[in-house]
Amino acid sequence: MSQASAQTISIQQCLSDEVNAMSELATLLKKEQSALTSSDIDALNETTTGKTELLRKIAELEKIRNTQLNALGFNGKPEGMRDYFVHYPEDSEMSAQLWNKLLAISEKAKEDNRTNGLLINRRITQNQAALSVLGQGSSAGSLYGPTGQTTIAPSAMKGSVPR
Repeated sequence: MSQASAQTISIQQCLSDEVNAMSELATLLKKEQSALTSSDIDALNETTTGKTELLRKIAELEKIRNTQLNALGFNGKPEGMRDYFVHYPEDSEMSAQLWNKLLAISEKAKEDNRTNGLLINRRITQNQAALSVLGQGSSAGSLYGPTGQTTIAPSAMKGSVPR
């Protein structure tokens, strides 16, 4: 088996692994969306951990694919994949299918991630508004000084005799 043939098989395997990892990420983003809409903090914690691991894995796989493309004389950008398909047409059908599937799943995951960001921003805005209302309605903050002692003058207290 030639080095080019081995690289082609490796690129196909890497693309297959990337499709699987990106599919897992897309599924996790949907779970995150559900957790955000239902305010499920435990599920959000799980999705955050899972996303971090999957993003690391996807970046690693992309780096491996780009290294393999570079070894064959192509750059790691999308046009490098297209050049690879043109240069190795006999091996590119399966790789092209995987590449197109990866691009489609990535685009969907990108849109879901954008939606989740909007949901998070809306939740932050709601929480800030609630905290603002709570902060305005409390006069207790002005009753105590930095030492914890009351700041109300004794004459203002009920039952005290003015001097």
